[in-house]
Amino acid sequence: MTADSNDHAWRALSKRVGEAAAELDARAARRETLGELVERRSVLGIRRGPVMRRVSSVWRLRELLLDDQGGLYRVGSVIRVAKQPDHYSEQSALAAERRRVQLAALRSGFEVGETVNYGATPIQLSDGLGVDAHPGLEVVGGEVVLHWGAVPGAQAGLGAGSSSALAAYLDDAVALLTGR
Repeated sequence: MTADSNDHAWRALSKRVGEAAAELDARAARRETLGELVERRSVLGIRRGPVMRRVSSVWRLRELLLDDQGGLYRVGSVIRVAKQPDHYSEQSALAAERRRVQLAALRSGFEVGETVNYGATPIQLSDGLGVDAHPGLEVVGGEVVLHWGAVPGAQAGLGAGSSSALAAYLDDAVALLTGR
């Protein structure tokens, strides 16, 4: 591939990401919250619980998140903010961790029932020859392809050998979210 065709592929993808964000906004598609779990320092030896910082509003496109500015993220962990019961009988360490994060979100001002994505990994798109792009992205056959195994947090079904043309993936995910 020539530098010009790579540049064209990156520009076409950037345009498609912008169009996807505009379409989702125009159709008032369901949004979720992108948050950041911040562990607070101890003060005078007293441990303080974590807080959840609101980063932005995003659309969930299956395994990716898209924000208003065209930023793409790989889904990390997801919780739904819930009111905490007065007494707990922990069944597992995973349930205890989920409760801790839900409580941090609730104390940080998130609404009960709100879906919060945290631990999401940004996916850097390139503005030119792909030098500054995310390591899992490359131009193949004139299209930018995302290799799922190279994206942190790869899950079953999207393993190391799996890849998708990112523009086609966005089209499918937007169609699913908007019902078109």
